Amino acid sequence: MPKWTGRRLSIGIGVEGVRGTGVAASLWLNATAFSFFDKVTKVRTNAGYGGIWGGDQSLVAQKWADGEMEIEMGDQSFGAIMIATLGAISSAKYLGAYKHTFTLQNDNTHDSLSIQTVDPIGDLTFELSMIESLTIEVLQEALVMYTVAFKSKPSQAGTSTASYVAENKFLGRFAKLYLAANTGTLDDADAICVKRITMTFNKNLEDNYCLGEEAPSDIMNKMFTITGEIELNYEDRVYMDYMLDGDYKALRLDIVNTDVTIGTTNPAFRIDLSKVDFDEWDSDHALDDIVTQNLNFTADYDLDGNDNVINDCYLVNEKDDYYVGGTTTSSSTSSSTSSSTSSSTA
Repeated sequence: MPKWTGRRLSIGIGVEGVRGTGVAASLWLNATAFSFFDKVTKVRTNAGYGGIWGGDQSLVAQKWADGEMEIEMGDQSFGAIMIATLGAISSAKYLGAYKHTFTLQNDNTHDSLSIQTVDPIGDLTFELSMIESLTIEVLQEALVMYTVAFKSKPSQAGTSTASYVAENKFLGRFAKLYLAANTGTLDDADAICVKRITMTFNKNLEDNYCLGEEAPSDIMNKMFTITGEIELNYEDRVYMDYMLDGDYKALRLDIVNTDVTIGTTNPAFRIDLSKVDFDEWDSDHALDDIVTQNLNFTADYDLDGNDNVINDCYLVNEKDDYYVGGTTTSSSTSSSTSSSTSSSTA
């Protein structure tokens, strides 16, 4: 058998039009780390056989796959990740490109992906791939990265050919963070000088197994949460007071690749959280470094305002459709007119 390096692994994804029914990969990821594999639950016999030793059999009871990947955020493939994270998409032409607006689907069966892996020792397909968690990390001096954890049905033999397309990437210098009293005042807020931000979406998956089957018949998403951490210089106690005083703020993360023009706009990603609270604060007083502070936040349901958790979330790119063959599920709609636009991408 050939020996090979991890760089020879190709990872493709496709949005399943019917959950659990495999589709060909339409997007190939720029992954920098991969640990997604088949797993089993084994049941060992425990009967006595006249001695102090254990049982004589170890039987496979369940099979599934799980793990995570670290990926450079690309303006096209990240759209499929967001569909599987939030559940619903509406796409429309926008300033010579396309604007894909994602909304949180209020059910327990969000859209799933098919994952294809291609390497020198054999191709694999993983159907019903559901996102367990997604963490976006933005650092000023680096590419915007995300780590995504999946669960899926066990692998099957695959026959795929990797077909990469050039994607526009995002740097930390393209990102801006805003806090405001509410989403209505985010457009007028000043960007905050932050060193680092992470945002994590957690979906709390649960496998569904039926008698007579060794693979899960379904994988459901349950309670949905968004948390994050902001690192910035410790210049005052404003952010510590946010935690101590129990303040709520609207939060916007804007990432716009101003180095690239598509149509008459730029590749962009935005997410507006209607209401966040701040539940932990600390600072780093290393003797020879500029003192920094870290502020943790949690997204809350905005009962008295927008009646949502995520008020706006979109991706601007040149991809027109995320479903193979243009087939959409009931959770995904198309629109002939664009939704509200942003001055950041105009």
